[in-house]
Amino acid sequence: LIVMDENGETLSCQLRQNLGTIVCGDHVVFETLDTSSEPKTGIVVGLGSRNNILLKSGFGGKAKAVAANIGQVIVVCSLVPKPNSYLIDRYLVAAENLPAKPIIVINKIDLLDEENEHVVNDINTIYDTIGYRVLETSATESTGMDELQSMLADATSILVGLSCVGKSSLVKDLLPDIDIRIGEISEASKEGKHTTTVSTLYSLPTGGHLIDSPGVRDFSPINLGKEQIMNGFIELKPYSGKCKFANCSHTH
Repeated sequence: LIVMDENGETLSCQLRQNLGTIVCGDHVVFETLDTSSEPKTGIVVGLGSRNNILLKSGFGGKAKAVAANIGQVIVVCSLVPKPNSYLIDRYLVAAENLPAKPIIVINKIDLLDEENEHVVNDINTIYDTIGYRVLETSATESTGMDELQSMLADATSILVGLSCVGKSSLVKDLLPDIDIRIGEISEASKEGKHTTTVSTLYSLPTGGHLIDSPGVRDFSPINLGKEQIMNGFIELKPYSGKCKFANCSHTH
């Protein structure tokens, strides 16, 4: 594990096996081992309580933890590849049940043209109408980046979405010294390079933290019952329990 101490410095830590699974965003207790060595190393000896934990369906349908103690879920889609509203809905259902504040980001807005303009209009019409914040961004042209940075301040946020939607470009724009930070993490982990194959947490210069998670090909929330799924669709909440047919299963 790479642990950030109270001074914002990172160090590589081993994990006591009896602590179970620890994920990005967890609060831990650690002990420094040999303070004379550089870089410093340590061992995680305790896990703090969690406000929430984001789970997804992993290999064989088993629950896989993504990150913990999340305040905001930033669902990133882009004009290329084309947004998948079904995937957006599943992320929103997961976010509502954490609970965490969901924000939808349409990235690569610099690729907007007459052929894909309707995609942006559809997302804004559907999700903004029912109360979700939709933000259009382009790291290439710095469109919407100041507003995104303001939204991320003083919160722990996670970027989620398909591979190739430009999450890494957003991170680089939000964190001007990202190469330095990645270098520090690489040094702490004793690896020569760092790629987004695991979730990594960064401190934001405006306050708060940003978790950069690996891109996915698919996402499915897991271990949700009927009430939780209903809770995930905010536009249906006013109608929950009000069906006039007492024996209706709502499955056909």
